[in-house]
Amino acid sequence: MRPVYRSISRSVDKFIVVYEGATKGRKRHSPANVDLSDFNRPEYFESPELFYNLGIKMPEMTITPEHVKGGVLVSRFRFRSETVSGHEENDKVVGRIFRAREEVHGADAPCAIVIHGWRESGAFASYYYLLCWLLARYGINCVMYNQPYHGPRAPRGSHDGDLMMSADMEQTVKAFRQSVCDVRSLLTWTNGNFSGPVGLVGLSLGGFISLLTACADDRPKFVIPVIAAGDLLENIDKSIVGDTIARDLKAAGISLETVEKNWRVITPCSFKPKVSPDNIYPIAGEFDMMIPIENVESLQRKWGIERSRVMPCGHIAIGMFGRTLVNEIADFIRDRCGRGNPAATDA
Repeated sequence: MRPVYRSISRSVDKFIVVYEGATKGRKRHSPANVDLSDFNRPEYFESPELFYNLGIKMPEMTITPEHVKGGVLVSRFRFRSETVSGHEENDKVVGRIFRAREEVHGADAPCAIVIHGWRESGAFASYYYLLCWLLARYGINCVMYNQPYHGPRAPRGSHDGDLMMSADMEQTVKAFRQSVCDVRSLLTWTNGNFSGPVGLVGLSLGGFISLLTACADDRPKFVIPVIAAGDLLENIDKSIVGDTIARDLKAAGISLETVEKNWRVITPCSFKPKVSPDNIYPIAGEFDMMIPIENVESLQRKWGIERSRVMPCGHIAIGMFGRTLVNEIADFIRDRCGRGNPAATDA
């Protein structure tokens, strides 16, 4: 079956990139500033929390219950980001909370902050709803937020993620910083409102953000980057999404060497994690054309991560193994949080 999985996975990855380019469009941004040395001060690499320095203050969150489904209470939330980006829509953090069934792990159930990928509608996409709802059925609380410039946070006239990552290197650095700081705000809120251990689950770009957060904050009890790695530019020539970014950079007259220097501060592999490597569990796609498997293996070597899972799929086609993915995430969270595996076959 492996040749079949390989063929399907790569075809789906290619199709999605072409389809999104045709339907969503993508505005090409030029850099306003090519000298980002002020964002890459030596002290930031010794202590990344000095750069990602917001999110410790308890956010004033407004929660609106939506419905109860299968014993899971689903609510919407919003709060103001500590980061001021200059875009009013973007500075309102929104998302959903999925409160786990108490009969599974009780009041001390673990909580996962779930982080979506690039150019997605995030917490309001049906597949992320299903992921979080299933985890909540398994007894794991989920808090999912929309990353900067995605979904309701996208300024009028822009598409999901246009201002999150582009050839405008300074804008990209600021957006990554805001996302990490927003996650830190959610860590503060969840640790103050849930009695169980709290960690991170990030998919694709969300995986990068989860890894960056693990370098700036020691509070996550588990970190699960799914189809993500530790370096935005490593093997960029092997990534069909990376190739798109590389073309934008070339059109703006920027060398990859310049980008590598300027984006060090948003590259997880530039730092040492504050979270123990034993509590980090990468899940990768063997045939991923967006995040090559070599990138994941490189992260494991650099950080000394021994435990991981490689699935016979691509980036988008990981959805074919949706139930397996949910089980892998839930099992690692239970293992790291000292929870047993109750009979959740009715989930």
